[in-house]
Amino acid sequence: MKNKAEEKVAIKNNIYKDDDSGKMFLIALLAPFALAYIFSFVASSIADNRGVKVEVITSSLGYGIAYGVIMLAMFVGFFFLYNSVKKVNIKAAKLNFNMKWHTYLIIISIGVISLFGLLYFIGAFDNFLKAVGYPLDEGLSLINPTSWGTYFLAILVLAIFPAIYEELIFRGVILQGLRSRFNDVSAVLLTSLMFAIMHLNLQQLVYPFILGCIMGWVVLRTGSLVSSMLVHFINNFLVVTISFLSNTTSFSMALPGKWWFYVLAVCLLLVTIGIYYLIDRFYFRHKSAEAHERTSQKTSIYIYISLAVGAFLYLLASVTTIVAS
Repeated sequence: MKNKAEEKVAIKNNIYKDDDSGKMFLIALLAPFALAYIFSFVASSIADNRGVKVEVITSSLGYGIAYGVIMLAMFVGFFFLYNSVKKVNIKAAKLNFNMKWHTYLIIISIGVISLFGLLYFIGAFDNFLKAVGYPLDEGLSLINPTSWGTYFLAILVLAIFPAIYEELIFRGVILQGLRSRFNDVSAVLLTSLMFAIMHLNLQQLVYPFILGCIMGWVVLRTGSLVSSMLVHFINNFLVVTISFLSNTTSFSMALPGKWWFYVLAVCLLLVTIGIYYLIDRFYFRHKSAEAHERTSQKTSIYIYISLAVGAFLYLLASVTTIVAS
């Protein structure tokens, strides 16, 4: 029989706090910078030895695969190392596969709706950025799928890997930690803001935020991080597939920026919100988020520090992109 003190420690070790959220967000911001610097240095060295431009190395398939694999290993390693050092059970991240088959189907549907229902709304935002002179990225980063081989590699590196490590960090540690300080709505919104900031790209501000809210919602409703991993994977898988079809066929989902395009974008957004409401009202209504004790009385200093660092890096990245264009 455990005494009360031991039981209290056990309970604490099964939850994250906002302090953990702030620290993990700092890791999510700074670790990719360190990795990018290392890869840039290695790529420059290889380019010098071969007498070629560094872009030849950084645009190669091997570079993209290596970067994706190491990014996965790095963040998964940070996740388990952090839990080990802090003595937190990984169950605190809600990595639970015990969902009913129809819940999986609903989650897959939400993933599909999240892309196609918001595609043109995000396209409208891109049109706005283009109109004010902000340079847009037209293709995928790391691996551009132009053949079946690169297509499957892109699914692995750009869809499967991020769905694992980004969800472990954001909807696993950060969201659950913020719930110890804030109510669920505030925790989801703040996690989504952090998720958007982490991308360090003005073009990827609105959609990651909205998608982050959707993934936070399904985690709270299902009590499982697997649900957000699935939504994340479906979204990225569809993006890779559309890019592959565009590269290899005449297929395109792009529409001219006429007035009716913006009407369509708003209508699809409203329909998407309506579908989410119906799912929440008539399917998730009997499912309530697992009770999460709000144990933090004062917001951790690491939340403020991480947000300040994120804002600085975001501004720096945006200015650099504009100047370099």
